Amino acid sequence: MYLLALLMLLSAPNLHSYTSKYVSNGVITENFSIPNGLEPAVDFWIDVYSKYDTNNVIIHDSDYHIIYEIIDTSDIDAMNYFSDAIKQEIIDSRIISVQKKYKDALKKLSVSHEKPDDLDQFLYSVYTKFNDVKGSDKFVEACRPGRMRVQKGQASSFKKGIEYSSKYLPEMERAFKKDNLPVELTRIPFVESYFDTSAVSKVEASGIWQFMKGTGGEYLKVKKEYDERRDPVLSTQAAARLLKQSYEYLGKSWPLAVTAYNHGMYGMKKASNSVGSRDIVKIIREYKGDKFGFASRNFYAEFLAALYVEKHHQDLFEDVNHMRPSNYGVVVTVRPMNISQLELLLDVDKAELKQYNPALSKKIFAGEAVVPEGAKLRVPISRFKRLLSRTEVVKGITNYVKFI
Repeated sequence: MYLLALLMLLSAPNLHSYTSKYVSNGVITENFSIPNGLEPAVDFWIDVYSKYDTNNVIIHDSDYHIIYEIIDTSDIDAMNYFSDAIKQEIIDSRIISVQKKYKDALKKLSVSHEKPDDLDQFLYSVYTKFNDVKGSDKFVEACRPGRMRVQKGQASSFKKGIEYSSKYLPEMERAFKKDNLPVELTRIPFVESYFDTSAVSKVEASGIWQFMKGTGGEYLKVKKEYDERRDPVLSTQAAARLLKQSYEYLGKSWPLAVTAYNHGMYGMKKASNSVGSRDIVKIIREYKGDKFGFASRNFYAEFLAALYVEKHHQDLFEDVNHMRPSNYGVVVTVRPMNISQLELLLDVDKAELKQYNPALSKKIFAGEAVVPEGAKLRVPISRFKRLLSRTEVVKGITNYVKFI
């Protein structure tokens, strides 16, 4: 039994020797630090978010976040005489060529009996990338389908996210403080959407918090004409409730609760029970659930990386244009109304209503649908105060909307 345990220990990946190149003591904020063993993943995502942009294609190992090569596609992007589709074909061809180069190298290393110093320069460079990974079959495993992955840099998207977030974060933090939750959790939308209120995923997740229709429907009004998932304030309140519920359900572990935002609280409970631990690093390494793929395994590392990048954005980005927080009042519709009626009633033009209320659909603003009863609408504070100051007007308005 002792020999078996020793062999397992020797063959296991050794990533504890890795020290983060960004966070030397592991502490990112008062409430969140990098768990021992997750440093390579966090560093990788810090690079994705701040060092590399969309013209940088990162070829990397998906398990250990080892970077094989960075492909610069700026020369292809500059070929304005080609369509985007043709440009992508050229980029894909370059990616396939680079992947083949490294897969061939890994295969050679997996059967090579040469000493490291006797390898040619390229093979030796690939060999040294795996110095912190133990196990005699590490090169064979690295050739496994799905291990070599392509990731585009996201620096410009993250920078835009910082600019967008400044419009919403003060109110988001107040909502989380009200529920006694760490305010750092309000940075999850960097991972989900870069704070783009119009973001919609391939699976129809929507808004800055990327709520799916089913989950969103448990906390928000989700209709074709009026979808509160797209409202940054209402969806933040819903996210706070969901994260608090996950935290309590998962043994008061924020690493598990944050990961559950991607994988589901019941999925994380199953993962924790399967490996017999609430240690997020152990779960990432050992849990083999069918739906616990790359996105779920990396979600907590991405969140920690986002915390770091946002905290240090002044050192990492130039010319960040922060947006001013919105200042508004709120009314709730008492009956269905079309957008023209609301313009007259509230003395607010359509453009302002659209800017302040992303939950309202395009059809509503085109006059093809009505604002439903119970819709919470934000009104610029100057117009809101003016309405409240006109007592007689307010008495008439209350037949259509109520002030909250």
